[in-house]
Amino acid sequence: MIMFGTIIDEGASVSILSSNAWKALGSPSLFPEKQNLAGFNKGTNRPLGILPKLPITLRKKIVHLNVMIV
Repeated sequence: MIMFGTIIDEGASVSILSSNAWKALGSPSLFPEKQNLAGFNKGTNRPLGILPKLPITLRKKIVHLNVMIV
């Protein structure tokens, strides 16, 4: 699936993907995540889970990221 307007930061401590994008990928199985995310507005969000080892292709390089679904 090609996703336009995506920012990839291989050095980020957390990589996130929207639940809509996750559903567009076919809603693959997630690992549970118990830790809430703190927002800039001091609110918290509960992630749906972690999508492990999602292959991301950047030109000819493939990286596998654990992605948190929010």
